Amino acid sequence: MRKLYAVCLVFAVSTGLSRAEVYEIDASHAEIGFKVKHMLVSKTGGKFTTFSGKIDFDSAKKELVSAKCTIAAASVDTSNGKRDAHLKNKDFFNVDKFPNITFESTGVKKQADGTFALTGNLSILGNVKAVELPVTVNGPINDPYGMKRIGFETSTSLNRRDFGLVYGKAATIGDKVTVEISVEATRK
Repeated sequence: MRKLYAVCLVFAVSTGLSRAEVYEIDASHAEIGFKVKHMLVSKTGGKFTTFSGKIDFDSAKKELVSAKCTIAAASVDTSNGKRDAHLKNKDFFNVDKFPNITFESTGVKKQADGTFALTGNLSILGNVKAVELPVTVNGPINDPYGMKRIGFETSTSLNRRDFGLVYGKAATIGDKVTVEISVEATRK
């Protein structure tokens, strides 16, 4: 039995098994925002203010391993109370029935320029779709407070109708939603 353990240990060390570090999103230094065309002439934006998540990063290899995030749909904020109330009802996010929007990665590919193509499942209104996010990772660094921090940035476009957000005509509310995410996360 000891020989088997020794062989496994030598194999693990020699193959350089990933030593991913887990970072938790620091919501006070993060933003999950969106913009959508309104009446074909301008864009209206908003953000979600309550979310949590984890990023696994292998510092030795400088590689993103995985990421997941949960967003409280009721935290949608467009700086307009009436619009926010409408977004929370059955016409849009239906927060009573579907309180969370979730993302969980299923794969990562490192790109030649050092960025990552993060694939995963995005769930909105119970509709789960595979998406790919182009991710830039900044850090990790050791901050002046003794914490290890990492930055994570992505921007993508989604078709809202793919996720069951079908209220309104495209001429009133565009189908294409631009999502921009910028987060800091700290190692726990």
